[in-house]
Amino acid sequence: QFARMGHEVVLFVPNLGRKRDLEGVRIVHVPVGVNKSSVTFFSFYLSLFFILLFGCLISRPDVVYTRLQTMEWMATLLKWIFRFKYVVEVNGLAPVELKMSLAPGWWIKVVEGMEWFCFRLPGLIVTSSPQLRDMLCDRYRLNPGKFLVVSNGANPETFKPKDTKACRKKLQLDPDGSYLAFIGSLRKWHGLEQIILAMAQLAVKLPNVQLLLVGDGEERKKIEGLIAQHQLESQVRMFGAKPFNEIPDYINAADICLGSFVEKPGISPLKVFEYMACGKPLICNSVGGLDALFDKYRVGQLIRSQEPREWAESIEHMLNHPDQMAEYGQNGLEAVRKEFNWETICRKIEAAIESPFAPE
Repeated sequence: QFARMGHEVVLFVPNLGRKRDLEGVRIVHVPVGVNKSSVTFFSFYLSLFFILLFGCLISRPDVVYTRLQTMEWMATLLKWIFRFKYVVEVNGLAPVELKMSLAPGWWIKVVEGMEWFCFRLPGLIVTSSPQLRDMLCDRYRLNPGKFLVVSNGANPETFKPKDTKACRKKLQLDPDGSYLAFIGSLRKWHGLEQIILAMAQLAVKLPNVQLLLVGDGEERKKIEGLIAQHQLESQVRMFGAKPFNEIPDYINAADICLGSFVEKPGISPLKVFEYMACGKPLICNSVGGLDALFDKYRVGQLIRSQEPREWAESIEHMLNHPDQMAEYGQNGLEAVRKEFNWETICRKIEAAIESPFAPE
């Protein structure tokens, strides 16, 4: 989107063997050596320091924009030499995610220490919710004047309403069935077990309702075990990870899209806006910053607990009220077209970058 707005964009990404082109963007594939999670972050930022150094000597950037990673300070220290504006985008708290993943306490402290240093470098910090901004200010003693709060969004050219039955035919689904969809990584903080247990309850009343799970992750074996335990093989279909350009077909094949989350501060999940961009009604947990979104735009129903029973009741109620489903879907579609699209979001970021930064 920044490239479409007329900016020269160079994207530095780790060379993990998968390459793609982005219109108007020059992509630099940074070598990472051994492709293993335990060393990739370190090797990427070590290599990036020298590649970014060379890039700055050839053509000094006006802005370096990153999505926060604990070790990025290894490369962004170059701001003190080349005086580029440094902007960091923060979409979550790594120590919270590490705690949920049962990481050792000493490692969480190390990460907090590196993040404390990371947050001293940027002139502007972009967060997806005011809750996340406030937690960062409190945890790391940051100046609120350094923050821009701007929600995530979707690309309405990629994610848009499509004919439901045509998408189902393409995916070899029953054109007259009832489908729920969850799109995303299968991680601990998604708490998908509550959805699987809800499907076990729904199977008694609505045996023809199916759940489409599109994505992969460390929780896959656990989810597969729950499906087998409750004999839900005919109610829950796991498709694994799919190419990005195929995701709109799965969303549009569904009647209702689900956002299952364990408590995380200030979340602004991309999947929610991509569901909305396809004109689908939502059912999500009431966590993070979703309350304000649902209250203002009326895009679906919020689950106020982690109880599978409440999920099952909400899904059954919505399926029995198609007019309400249509209204929720239309509300979400209009919200994305007006506010939660990348052009609108990038205009806000552009204006903040062009303004004088708060004192560092």
